[in-house]
Amino acid sequence: MHKLRTTVAASLLSALFTANPPSAQAFPGFYVGKKESVGTAHAAHVAVMPKGDTTIVSVMPDYEGSLEPFALVMPVPADVTADKVKTLKREFVDRLEMLTAPRFMEFWEMDPCDPGPLEQEWERSKLASADTAFLGGGQVGGEKKVPKEMLVTVESEFKEGEYTISVLGKDQAADLAGFLKGKGYVLTDKGAAAIKPYVDAGMNVIVAEVDTKRVELVGGERASLSPIRYVTQTAVTKIPSKLGLVNLDKKQELFIYVLSPDQRYEAKNYGNLFPPTNISVDFAVKERMGEFYGALHDMIQQKEPKSFLVEYAWPAEGCGQPCQNEPLLPHELLSLGGDALEELVPEAERNPQPPELTEAEKKAQDEELKALKPAERPKAKKQMEADRKELYRRKALLARQKYVLTRLHHRYDASNLPDDPEIGPAGHIAGGATIPKGQKMEISTEVKPADKSQMQTRYNNFHPWKGMMKCDQPERWRWGKPPREYRGLRKTWVAADLTRKDRKQIDPAKVVLTPIQSLGLTGAPVGGAEDAGADAGTAAPAPKKGCGCSTPGAPETGALGTFLGLVALGGVARRRRTNQR
Repeated sequence: MHKLRTTVAASLLSALFTANPPSAQAFPGFYVGKKESVGTAHAAHVAVMPKGDTTIVSVMPDYEGSLEPFALVMPVPADVTADKVKTLKREFVDRLEMLTAPRFMEFWEMDPCDPGPLEQEWERSKLASADTAFLGGGQVGGEKKVPKEMLVTVESEFKEGEYTISVLGKDQAADLAGFLKGKGYVLTDKGAAAIKPYVDAGMNVIVAEVDTKRVELVGGERASLSPIRYVTQTAVTKIPSKLGLVNLDKKQELFIYVLSPDQRYEAKNYGNLFPPTNISVDFAVKERMGEFYGALHDMIQQKEPKSFLVEYAWPAEGCGQPCQNEPLLPHELLSLGGDALEELVPEAERNPQPPELTEAEKKAQDEELKALKPAERPKAKKQMEADRKELYRRKALLARQKYVLTRLHHRYDASNLPDDPEIGPAGHIAGGATIPKGQKMEISTEVKPADKSQMQTRYNNFHPWKGMMKCDQPERWRWGKPPREYRGLRKTWVAADLTRKDRKQIDPAKVVLTPIQSLGLTGAPVGGAEDAGADAGTAAPAPKKGCGCSTPGAPETGALGTFLGLVALGGVARRRRTNQR
């Protein structure tokens, strides 16, 4: 039955596929030092913004080790030159991680005697008083109404980074060892062997020397390095993650964030899995989402070691349900690559002519001008026309900043990453965002094809009503946001910084309340998490058969558990081939 469901789902979804564009490649890379020994890399965050034959790639390096002089080496497409490389603020990529991370959601039973409408936490207004929606505006002084588009930053932002960056062309890259030696760095045999296939393929190489005096330490010897962004006129489809094995310490986390104008993305040469979503968990998970999800991820990898997790796919103007923070702001989207795409837009579209003023607008403008001194009116009218033109320029720009944000996640070493992952567009999906119903908290745990992507990885906890019921006909089991008198911290907890979480601290078998048969999780009793970490790592082994069943999500249903092991738009045959490597 599991195999049938997986096959049917893959068949339904495969019709949504589009062909892969011509292949180009994007980082990760590796480090070199003045000596053969150098620090380690625990994670790589790669943000990709593709449109047609143009791709903007932003790479946030992860480094841990002694702050002796070191440099970052990474291959880039052959058309990347120094003027196409910039340094970003780290918080732009941090925001991608937090917005797309698996999240903890609390549902509260509404007052059974309150006839008010059912509301969810994410329906709380996060708008500024000027009604700027996701644009990030603020309070405007005075009585004059200011258009929301005029309150937002619409320029990309860069920083003077801690790097001295050299871009080596094909000839220089062929003698990378000699170039590095001239700078005092040592290219190890392992590094030389790893980079050779990319150089032989005609790629350029970025060497980013790190000024260790400008590096921020964020705990121990862990360095916070700025993202490096480059623009290429090629369709990037391959992430050369095998280079990350050069500085590997045990395992490395790979996070790929794709901001595509109209499609979500997936891994094309590996299986794609949806992690269990919308399942019920113990309250103990709330402030330990990282430890919990890390342990659950390990269980998934025992079953599907070579598959990528599709953890999030949602329009960028949104932020999931619930939101960890506000959606990406225009200047963040522009900094991650939107500005480079804007350069490709025809002048007439970038600077559209405003429409003729309506009669009401003319009347309002005339009244405003009449209030001025006659000598001031020509200048004021000219400014009004310029402001109106700028307003419509901004409206057009903001209308173009529409993307689907996808997050792909893989934890790997040499054993489960035989080839560099290739990414490509896939059909829209929805899942992990439905609302529970009734006493049994029935909730869909499926991820299905959809008209638009609204898929997230969410773990739910329920708070039944415990107050007095002062009415004759109470309406029970309506689930929504916390009551008004709730004094707890209104924060959405997410599984962030997974690289350094202790995956042995929480045993999923003791905190996952929904049975997940394919992972060997039978459903812990409510409140059974008091010793969740006492003998962590002893979860029951997953059955031998593959993943791929669906289930209602609440523990009270007693239904079969879910591990949404649908091969997400990738086809069962391809996953089978991948797992046989």
